[in-house]
Amino acid sequence: MGFFDALFGRNKPPKAQIDPLFALSTAIISFAELGWESSGRSGLALKPATSIFFQTAAQELRDLLTLYIEETKTKMQIEDDEYHYRWLLFNDPDFDDLVNLVHVSAQILKDNGYDTQLLAAVFRFVQQQKPDSLFYLIYNYKRGNFYPYMPLDKKSEQRDRYEEQRIFTMLERKLPWERDTTLWYPIRNCPV
Repeated sequence: MGFFDALFGRNKPPKAQIDPLFALSTAIISFAELGWESSGRSGLALKPATSIFFQTAAQELRDLLTLYIEETKTKMQIEDDEYHYRWLLFNDPDFDDLVNLVHVSAQILKDNGYDTQLLAAVFRFVQQQKPDSLFYLIYNYKRGNFYPYMPLDKKSEQRDRYEEQRIFTMLERKLPWERDTTLWYPIRNCPV
């Protein structure tokens, strides 16, 4: 931030931190020990920019993902949500492929100078004993931390804070967690 930015109260959005995502590859074992397994779905939420340069970066991203997906047999779709955020949605039974696809997508946007557009990566888990239960592990790119979100059901705005806290406590040493629980923002109607 420059002198005039400080003088006039302007600040730059924080740069995205993308490398902590790789901690998920080893943490998946700990999730399984707690009874949670990957549903095979993940997503990357971003705020699309309107510039021609962003459109070029988005096309480069689509082209590279198409090549990657042909190799991994991952299913991908792109959709905009009700808040006008863009989601890259991935469906693959191999959890490492999901992590890699999210990371590659974020890296391409970062390399093109659009890392400030990255909002969150979301990984969906289900409980082995209760297939109807949902648990979203959300990675906040701006803060470089994970946090849990567990809606009580798809239509409810209620969340299971007890189970979220339990997961946080049990896996506290496995992932970089957001310690400030007021920043555990729910992603309602998450398309993942």
